[in-house]
Amino acid sequence: MTEAPLVEVEDVGKKYCRDLARSTRYGLADVFAEAAGRRRPGQLRPGEFWALEEVSFSLARGEALAVIGPNGAGKSTLLRLIAGRIRPDRGRIVIRGAAAAIGDLGVGFDPLATGRENARHAAALLGLGRREGERQLDAILAFAELGDLADAALATYSTGMRARLGFAVAAHLDSDVLLVDEALAVGDLAFRRKCMQHMASLPARGRALLIVSHDLYAVQVLCARALYLEAGRVAAVGPTPEVVGAYFEARQGDLMRALPPPDAPGARGPATADGRAPGPYRIESLAIEPLGRNRIETGGAARVVLRYVAERDLEPIAWGFQVCSVDLAAVLANGIGATEADGLRISAGRGELSCEIPRLPLFAGQYALRGGLIEPWSRGVLALSGFEDAPCFFSIATPRDERHNLGRLSGALVLLETTTSLAVDRG
Repeated sequence: MTEAPLVEVEDVGKKYCRDLARSTRYGLADVFAEAAGRRRPGQLRPGEFWALEEVSFSLARGEALAVIGPNGAGKSTLLRLIAGRIRPDRGRIVIRGAAAAIGDLGVGFDPLATGRENARHAAALLGLGRREGERQLDAILAFAELGDLADAALATYSTGMRARLGFAVAAHLDSDVLLVDEALAVGDLAFRRKCMQHMASLPARGRALLIVSHDLYAVQVLCARALYLEAGRVAAVGPTPEVVGAYFEARQGDLMRALPPPDAPGARGPATADGRAPGPYRIESLAIEPLGRNRIETGGAARVVLRYVAERDLEPIAWGFQVCSVDLAAVLANGIGATEADGLRISAGRGELSCEIPRLPLFAGQYALRGGLIEPWSRGVLALSGFEDAPCFFSIATPRDERHNLGRLSGALVLLETTTSLAVDRG
């Protein structure tokens, strides 16, 4: 017989009110309505909004689930609902077994009491009985790595030491479900590694883990599944690498909306009286397009195309381009004249120059393309695109897998293809 999930969230909704006075009146009205046996109103009242709406998922024993999304998406609200700190306005939440929440580490500590005394009191507040709390006390203090400072006043502790003590207490609760809200960056590197190892061990010990975090590296390491919230609704749920990839792609859209459109006023360079760019040569457009696919992808083939208008023939001719980050810092360049070939010439009229990139070595993100026509002997610039006018902005997609997600999390732009070898000294 299949065991029921430890956590079931079914069509859950939670609303808040933006106005404090109205929120107080609504709260009192809801309290009296419940006392009278009436249901709380399920529709929005003036000033209210849905912080969460129609959220459903389950969490089984031995599973780890990450909840990701931008600020204001409803992640912490969802965790508070599951922890029982607030009640949903719609739907239902079922918790089978004991749940413990790690949120604001160290909140409620007494600065005048010692670390040992605070650990004892915090363990009692979080549900450990007196006997169990005393039995776990030494393990809690050892995990927090306080040493001799365990018997010093908390006021002498650094912020990191207080957070370590708070995490150590919560980590030793005997709970079936551990709820973690933005508590992954605790202490120094060695202590963070210990916290990660502890949480990673929970599913193997038959516990369930639910993490709310912006640390997308950590959630990919710890969680096999992820839930992506956007404006209070479920935008994606499934294997963590795929959901993190979907989140990255959604955030790219925000960046593109912040960029000026290429046809914005003033985006083009100076023009002559008849509306044409000055000089006998001008670039009409510069673009990059995928080859063999419907989108530009990391490791995929692409083609850069420069379309020009020339008033007279020119031979020889050279041209070059740069791929830049959105702040126009050059990331890749083919080198001025790298596309030059013997006998390359342009004729009067409209024409097109292009070159192929067999494998595009850039991680997913937003990029800009700039280029120019060059007179090779003097290296004189005949025409430019994207320097004095708006560049060509484009997107690169990346497969939704852990390798590419981790590369993007590291802040890397270029994917370096390497070959690894191992040499063993048998002497």
